[in-house]
Amino acid sequence: MPKRWMPYSLLTFCLAGLVILPYFIETYTLFVFYTLFLYISLAQSWNLLGGYSGLISLGHAAFFGLGAYATALTAKYLGFHFLSAALIGGMAAAIFSVAMAIPTFRLHGIYFAIGTIVIAEAVRLWMINWDVAGGPLGIHFPADCGTSLKGFYYVMMAIAGLATALPTVILKTKLGFGLRAIRDNEASAENMGVNIFRAKLSVFAISAFVAGITGGIHAVKMSTIEPSSIFEATWSLSTINMVIIGGIGTISGPIFGAAFFTCLAELLADYYTYQLLLTGIILVLIMRFVPTGIWGWLRKTRSVKRLGRVLFA
Repeated sequence: MPKRWMPYSLLTFCLAGLVILPYFIETYTLFVFYTLFLYISLAQSWNLLGGYSGLISLGHAAFFGLGAYATALTAKYLGFHFLSAALIGGMAAAIFSVAMAIPTFRLHGIYFAIGTIVIAEAVRLWMINWDVAGGPLGIHFPADCGTSLKGFYYVMMAIAGLATALPTVILKTKLGFGLRAIRDNEASAENMGVNIFRAKLSVFAISAFVAGITGGIHAVKMSTIEPSSIFEATWSLSTINMVIIGGIGTISGPIFGAAFFTCLAELLADYYTYQLLLTGIILVLIMRFVPTGIWGWLRKTRSVKRLGRVLFA
């Protein structure tokens, strides 16, 4: 087999393994893999925003929660199939991101980050007081809405695959080159002819759509959602932690970060306080000594370099 086909063969082998995996593992392990795909989807969507365009948003939970609520309202009151409802949830999050961009894009750096988390908190408070969506008690999905855990596994795996493929494709387009120019130097990018607002708006909407559809599917899986948990800031902060630990601004980094976060959560499931403490310590060490993250560190090791030469030569 020619060496240039080996990466595709390896990818096909891994995908085939993930497809047949649910038939050989127990229910709890299946749920862990579902959670892993959920984290990969969120991490990739935020990485597209923060890793490739330099927009450090702390309000990603707003898109996740709005997607969940739009899915719930569509499924409950309009009777849509949960997949169609989740797509509408993603579009609702994307539309909200466009509205959110108008005030926040006037801000830069830490002020942009603060603006996004303020808006996310405002949305959470709005949902608590919105009676149509159940107020603080939340909203329930219809009893026949959803599928089996195995079905949710495949759906979330597909979303994780989409979230990973999107930056791979976008980075090869004019938009991708523009985003990286904005990240490196916004003033220089504008002088080079990059439409700053349009590029930022595009990536903001794409990132929000992925987060929204992820939230929609997760809401159906939960069957009941309420504002305090679905809009919790932990969704944003955990997602950012995964990307930084795995390797910000890379395709593989968020996958490694999500896997690390999932494994750590399982190992310390009975010791949540220690989990938070250890995550914080690891995050500080990564930022101080290995700013390229786990994936960046692995790429520098001799064995991974050798494997890369074999696969990609």
